[in-house]
Amino acid sequence: MLLGLSEELLKKRKGYATAKEIEQQPRLWRELYDILLKQKSKIVEFLKPILEIKDLKIILTGAGTSAFVGNSSEGYLRRKLKMDVKAVDTTDIVAAPQNFFFKDKPTLLISHGRSGDSPESLATIELAEKIIKDVYFLNITCNRDGKMAKGTIDKKNCLNIFMPEDSNDDGFAMTSSFTCMLLTDLMLPHIEEIENEKGLFEKLANEAERIIKDDAKIIEEISENNYDRLIYLGSGSLKGCASEAALKSLELSHGDVNTNSNTPLGFRHGPKSAINDTTLIGFFVSNDIYTQKYDLDLINEIVNEPGKRKLIAFLPSNISISGLNYVFRLKEDFEAVDEAFLTPLYIIYAQMLGFYKSLNLGITPDNPNPEGRVNRVVKGVTLYNYN
Repeated sequence: MLLGLSEELLKKRKGYATAKEIEQQPRLWRELYDILLKQKSKIVEFLKPILEIKDLKIILTGAGTSAFVGNSSEGYLRRKLKMDVKAVDTTDIVAAPQNFFFKDKPTLLISHGRSGDSPESLATIELAEKIIKDVYFLNITCNRDGKMAKGTIDKKNCLNIFMPEDSNDDGFAMTSSFTCMLLTDLMLPHIEEIENEKGLFEKLANEAERIIKDDAKIIEEISENNYDRLIYLGSGSLKGCASEAALKSLELSHGDVNTNSNTPLGFRHGPKSAINDTTLIGFFVSNDIYTQKYDLDLINEIVNEPGKRKLIAFLPSNISISGLNYVFRLKEDFEAVDEAFLTPLYIIYAQMLGFYKSLNLGITPDNPNPEGRVNRVVKGVTLYNYN
């Protein structure tokens, strides 16, 4: 059984890989901790002198879900490293590298990639080498055999950190690859004392196992609602979580569910117009007391507005709130944990919702695009010479 469904049914409906990859995440997080612990010396030896470079710029990059890894870790890394850290999609960099790469600006490019074969990711590395005089590459990837890893493995200014082998998802939608790469990002400021983080990894893995065990059935019931619009909202680091959550349902529903994401404050500035009676709105609520006030304000505002839209909230603790159709609360105490670490947990709910909705719509989750309009690894990109 995976996500409450038999292996036989999942294989028949072509959803086995996606279900397995959602459910395996707690195991992979424990494996990831062991990988980081084992590679601690190598990572510290590479990163420490780079992070001491004056005026260093750090760019977190990737395409699609891999870009949302950087969106989800950017704020945390900026705060912990107290450095110039910016998340920029490879798709933006390749189209206009002059906006992001500067010859005399020392730069650490942290690239994320499930396959390591995305054309924009490879082109971004080439452009950085071509434009920036003092550049370093940290590749966080799930594929040892990808072009990203093979093309840089022997270079002194590059380090590859490989995720657990099973994180190289076979399914179309990235799931375990996203959370493993994100947790790796979040551990970079702590790599010298990674031994102290084992308890956090165990806490996250235990809570994720509980979510899958206790809440999957309710998420499946939510997916049976008649909604064709889905909006996810999150503040701070959870803005990246909202972006990734929206993409998961868009991908897995083959676009039958029109999805969007925003911040609670940004939502009022026009995007709120999208709400109608067939809309499901998901709120990722922060555990930061200040940020949380803005999350709860918008929830209370929408609760008191007329309409048949459905509301679902994901909360870090037993917050008192009423008027919602569905509420999910984390059972472990994450009050003292930075909000960035809520994303690996909250995103599991979104992954499951997208998966179940895909099955309800008669779509095959492992390959929701059988006609090949959208591919697991992007194809058809023409790369032009940059002078």
